Amino acid sequence: MTRVFFAAVAFPQLQRKFAGLIFSAQDAAGKMNKRSIPVVVAVAVAVLLAAIWYGAHQPEAPKPPFTATGKPSVEPGSTPTPATEPKKKQAAVQKQEPPAEMQKWEIQIDQALRSNVNETQTAQILIGMLPSLPEAGQVEAGHHISNLLPDEDFNRVMPTLLNPSTPEPVLSVFMTDLMNRSDPTKLHALLDVAKVANHPFHDEAMSTLQIFLGDDYGNDWTKWQAALDKYLAPPPAPPEN
Repeated sequence: MTRVFFAAVAFPQLQRKFAGLIFSAQDAAGKMNKRSIPVVVAVAVAVLLAAIWYGAHQPEAPKPPFTATGKPSVEPGSTPTPATEPKKKQAAVQKQEPPAEMQKWEIQIDQALRSNVNETQTAQILIGMLPSLPEAGQVEAGHHISNLLPDEDFNRVMPTLLNPSTPEPVLSVFMTDLMNRSDPTKLHALLDVAKVANHPFHDEAMSTLQIFLGDDYGNDWTKWQAALDKYLAPPPAPPEN
């Protein structure tokens, strides 16, 4: 039905031909007798059907290609319309927080580390600061002290290590460092810690001494000291030939 209408409307030349044929038929009908009228009508109907057939077989106007989504595709090189242009993803902008200001104790430790003195003196400055620092600051300073003090100067930190009131995390820093020291430094310091009955690391010190000295002398510190001296004594010189 659509194509018939299209043929009748979209082709003016057919309309003009068809109208001419109708008027010619009407004129001829006026001149002819009634017997010739059916012939004229048949011819007019035949012409009409031919016009309809001609219009129905005309090629349809090309339609824009459609994509799978039902939207017209855009030819390469053409400018996409706002409807077909892909949306750009906006990157999430994270709010950057300003760097936290250094704590007062962090500044104090930094200043001590930058002081123009040798390592042992720097460690001594940090040791003197320990009572005034919060626990986190004492732990931080304790790591620096452990790195700065040589074995021969480890006795500088012994008052802090032997004080049972020192925060346990700080004691743990020094005890861990002590286990990496030479045997003379390590065992003498462990014996001193073992003598403090209420020290948080009393049991650890006692068990470590037992491993090294091979015996348990309880609270007999004289025997512990004698066993320690024997253990650390240099081996006897080989006899001369």
